[in-house]
Amino acid sequence: MHDDGQFEEGSGDLFDLNETMHAFGVDEWSDLGHVASSHVRSLNILIEIAAQRYVLKACPEGLAEEDSNHRYRFQNFLRQAGIPVPSLWLTPQGEPAVSVGGSFFELQQWVDGERFSTSNPRSLEWVAAAGSMLGQIHQASRGYPGPEQRWPTEVQAGGLVQGWLNLARNKAEESRVEAIVASLAHWVEHWEAELPAAMMAIGSVRGLPEFHIHGDYHALNLRFGSQGVNAVLGLDASRWEKRIIELAYGLFSFSALEWHSDSNFTRPLVKRGLEPERARTFLQAYGAICPPVPREAAVLVDALMVIAPIAIINGPLEDIFFTQEGMEESLIDDVLERLSWASSLPGWLNRVRRSLAEMWE
Repeated sequence: MHDDGQFEEGSGDLFDLNETMHAFGVDEWSDLGHVASSHVRSLNILIEIAAQRYVLKACPEGLAEEDSNHRYRFQNFLRQAGIPVPSLWLTPQGEPAVSVGGSFFELQQWVDGERFSTSNPRSLEWVAAAGSMLGQIHQASRGYPGPEQRWPTEVQAGGLVQGWLNLARNKAEESRVEAIVASLAHWVEHWEAELPAAMMAIGSVRGLPEFHIHGDYHALNLRFGSQGVNAVLGLDASRWEKRIIELAYGLFSFSALEWHSDSNFTRPLVKRGLEPERARTFLQAYGAICPPVPREAAVLVDALMVIAPIAIINGPLEDIFFTQEGMEESLIDDVLERLSWASSLPGWLNRVRRSLAEMWE
């Protein structure tokens, strides 16, 4: 054990490591420090218990109507189905999480593996592995026997993206840089014009497969090794949803965005749209396990229209929305370039609608 075991969480609250570990029923452990490259807004402490490593994590706050046990039941089911979801340390009472000081924590098994990097020589192989793993998760999920975990209507796909677009509109009004105000407002208008038709198109297709999805399937939530995906992380947003929504989200992550192993910040991968070879690789790997049902591939672009604003705000435009300090003048041109890419996406996606569908078919 180290010092008095007290740290500050991202929120600034004092966190007592000793009390938390005792709540898990653990008396002897070693604190190996914060996990390298973990997200700065979250608590991730590497802990060694009896020569085994675990990551101590703060559980995210769930939705008001969420069954907090769903993610544990679903993770356990996927693990038993052969999906490499890290196991959790259980308390003496068999609970996967503990409450300390009003917050909940869990100890997740540490799994060795590399973070995804677009510049890695194996990155195209990893794109295929990511597509295949998503197919395996979806195939397994069809057999999940637990109750349906549905989110409230306002935070389902359409309502969720509209909420993010409202945030973008508010952010545009707050900016002091006129060029960014105009570009951000232009971007919001583009997507708000596309969203109703995209939602109607998806809703018009009968029999689209629905089941529990991962909920946040992107590059930061996978670890890779010589055999492909070593670990699937980040299932906190698992819920009942149309699979095409998650397929679009994963496709966007692995073919539209540039990733670096030493950073959580991501930029557009190409000047316009998605990178074709990576999009084809991801879709073909997924389709080998989960081919589309009739008319499903035709609305893949519509699903991309729905998820793209969320992925963009939490990716290439993240610094605009979540950086507290004012923006440096030297970064303004770079931000405007990323906004231009984001604004051009609806037109680009509509032009390649048939090509993307054929990649999956």
